[in-house]
Amino acid sequence: MRRALPVFLLCLLPSVLYAQQEAEPTTPPVPTPAAPAIAPAKPAQRRPKIGVALEGGGAMGLAHIGVLKWFEEHHIPVDYVAGTSMGGLVGGFYATGMTPEEMQKLIEGLDWRKILGDRTPYEDLSYRRKEDQRAYPNSLIFGLKHGLSAPEGLIAGHQIGLLIDRVTLPYYEVSSFDELPVPFRCVATDLVSGQSHVFQGGPLPVALRSTMSIPGAFSPVREGNAVYVDGGLLDNLPTDVVKQMGAEIVIAVHLESSPVEAKNVRSVFSVLNHSVNTMVTANELHSLELADSIISVPLGEFTTVDYAKSGPIMQRGYEAAKTKAPLLQAFALSDADWDAYQKARKARQRTELPAPQFIKVEGASG
Repeated sequence: MRRALPVFLLCLLPSVLYAQQEAEPTTPPVPTPAAPAIAPAKPAQRRPKIGVALEGGGAMGLAHIGVLKWFEEHHIPVDYVAGTSMGGLVGGFYATGMTPEEMQKLIEGLDWRKILGDRTPYEDLSYRRKEDQRAYPNSLIFGLKHGLSAPEGLIAGHQIGLLIDRVTLPYYEVSSFDELPVPFRCVATDLVSGQSHVFQGGPLPVALRSTMSIPGAFSPVREGNAVYVDGGLLDNLPTDVVKQMGAEIVIAVHLESSPVEAKNVRSVFSVLNHSVNTMVTANELHSLELADSIISVPLGEFTTVDYAKSGPIMQRGYEAAKTKAPLLQAFALSDADWDAYQKARKARQRTELPAPQFIKVEGASG
């Protein structure tokens, strides 16, 4: 009996527990509200990097200023710029932080006869050069040091060099053109190697002076063992250079000149000029194929030496960009993004001029 009792009690235990559960009132569980669904945040869209290639063309290249002016007014960012010859000069000035309006004011205030004549005023000549000028009154300077030799170009380039120095002086210490407000490249042709040379660092004035040294017109630039002339001989529209810089969208600014007529090919100068133009046109065709968008500026009634018509030429560039508005507006920034873009560009701009630390005179005895 004593051993069976615990077993009997164990058999009754479930019934007792069940009865207690029935006696106690149960409260239904309070449903917890479901947490609201959180939509995943959309990743910020990264805009494509835009690069602009500016073609060479002498005075016609001033149309690039009008194109850039339209870009600025409609908030089209330029992340990279590369140019050749006059396109390199305009692109280089723009890369230093100059606005298109500042460039236009500079160009319209220049005395192009003085710049292209490239003659040092008589009162600024040394005593020996004044004697030479009186004895041999001509515009060409012949060399005598290594025997009688003709000049390397009709224009030595001193005046255009002074202009370039004045604009680029704040950046004299820049070793890489990626440090400019707008990363920049320009193209020259090395007559020694027979290849194009892309300037991406070093003295900015040397690069700009080299890219626009038109053979026969301007004296070439000598740098070490290289002899640089106009880059248009091999790459007049450097879309390939802009792509190599990292541009995802390449915009090419093409200068449309008038077609050649047989009646205009009469003199040795016209034959030389049209021969060079034929070679330049051939390399431009390949460059145009690499562009994602082309802004063609019709300049048939202008020539490469029409610097006195800078106003109408720049206006043609502005109007040509305007015709591409439906396409270009896809790359336009909002007002807030444009302000941020300009702020970042101005933060890289330099305005202070270096102070001379010493003066060194060479070629004179004590």
